[in-house]
Amino acid sequence: MSPRRSTPKPARRQTSRARRLGLSTKSKSAAPKPDDMPDYLRRLGVVPRKALGQHFLVDELILSAIADAAALTSDDVVLEIGAGPGGLTEELAKRGATVVAVEIDEELAGSTRSRLSEYDKLQILAADVLDFEPIELLNEAGVQPPYVAVGNLPYYITQPIVRRLLESDPAPTRIVVLVQREVAHRMVGGPRRESLLSLSVKVYGAPRLLFDVPSTAFWPPPKVQSAVVEITRLDRPAIDLQPEELAVFFHLLRAGFAQPRKQIHNVFPEELGLEPPQVRHALEVAGIDPVARAQHLDLADWERLYRTFNELYPHGLEMNAVPASADFSEGEDLEEWDDDAPDVHDDDE
Repeated sequence: MSPRRSTPKPARRQTSRARRLGLSTKSKSAAPKPDDMPDYLRRLGVVPRKALGQHFLVDELILSAIADAAALTSDDVVLEIGAGPGGLTEELAKRGATVVAVEIDEELAGSTRSRLSEYDKLQILAADVLDFEPIELLNEAGVQPPYVAVGNLPYYITQPIVRRLLESDPAPTRIVVLVQREVAHRMVGGPRRESLLSLSVKVYGAPRLLFDVPSTAFWPPPKVQSAVVEITRLDRPAIDLQPEELAVFFHLLRAGFAQPRKQIHNVFPEELGLEPPQVRHALEVAGIDPVARAQHLDLADWERLYRTFNELYPHGLEMNAVPASADFSEGEDLEEWDDDAPDVHDDDE
């Protein structure tokens, strides 16, 4: 089934930029009240749907900042994920790029398409982005890669969407997304603060935290803070492995983060089905501190550990040795990201 399109309808022109966007120019210091709903949402009769995780970004300065972060030229193609009522969509279109905006809510996609019909390089598709490969969406709009992916991602499907983008062929050259702040930090990671998500992202790209976005920038305001992350896609995976080997590498990562509070030497015997002396020997050969935790190891450490296990105890890396519930987009609880936690548990010997 193809994403749906329909003929755009004429958009009503308005005078000022703020009125045209329907965005409030009032201070965002306090949470919006029902009477503060942006004018253009009221005109469109738009009511955010909780089931779809809809929190519309309505802060004009932040919308512009995200579009600026995409660093677009008139030659670029943009795949926007989650067009919503079109605030970010219009900012992207203003920069002269070809914009293919995807919105799961068909009624909302239609009203946004009508409102922004003056932009002849903009197409809005009513589709679930997880039901299609990015290239299928671009083909439906009649455009070709390379492309940049931009979006205000629903929090509950952030990681599946990021995975889809990073693993797609062809993948976007750059990804600029607004996500929950805790997820943004996990996505970027850093020395001794890596996560299953950050390491998975770093296999394919270089993530960078750009700026925070307060909850008052949305309508309705979510209960969490947000942040914008940029991921620059690498020309080739950071780890030189064949696709089937890379799949096993990710299984090792999932095994290592299955019990993130434990020292690494205590995790692998249970997760890989190896004897403790075997694990300690592999860690020693790989030059890994046995009392480290999974988050302390960077991507080079994990690659070295993979190659060591594969050489010494390949049976421990069999796919069925790793819990089937582990997944790139699942697993770690956000509560595990604790800046005040000690590097190593005192009672984890």
